[in-house]
Amino acid sequence: MADVMWVVVVGIAILALLMLFRRRDPDQPVAAGVRKPIKTAAEHLMNHPVDPMVMAAIVTLLGQNKKIQAIKQLRDATNLGLADAKALVEAIQTGHRPPSVVLRGEAVDVTRPTAPAVAPGGTDLADRARSLRAQGREVDAIRLVCDETGMGILDAQKFVRALG
Repeated sequence: MADVMWVVVVGIAILALLMLFRRRDPDQPVAAGVRKPIKTAAEHLMNHPVDPMVMAAIVTLLGQNKKIQAIKQLRDATNLGLADAKALVEAIQTGHRPPSVVLRGEAVDVTRPTAPAVAPGGTDLADRARSLRAQGREVDAIRLVCDETGMGILDAQKFVRALG
């Protein structure tokens, strides 16, 4: 009887060790399938939503070689830490576009005409969009913001209307 108990105890110990080692390796297949990899901090940061108006301001500041002000603007808007804000601004500078906050409001029909929108005025995106809007060409201003920043139509519309 003692021999049977000894075999059962050793068997349970071996099973417990196997289960322990299986849990330590997240890529190890399990009975239900393969576990999904956990998002890294960098992947989570790149998917951090940013307000489209803040995004436009950051792109404008980066275009003016004002990286520090762009980082400050992003930190103020998102409450990110300095290292995270810097990493996200650098990603934006290389062409990454984080998701924007979903905005609801009136939509504007921005069907593309045959001729591209040419904005007179200054070199700053906000100045050019403001100039187009002052001429009564709001659709062209929205299209300009969409083309230069990668914003969606509603986001660009909010930005243009906020210019005043």
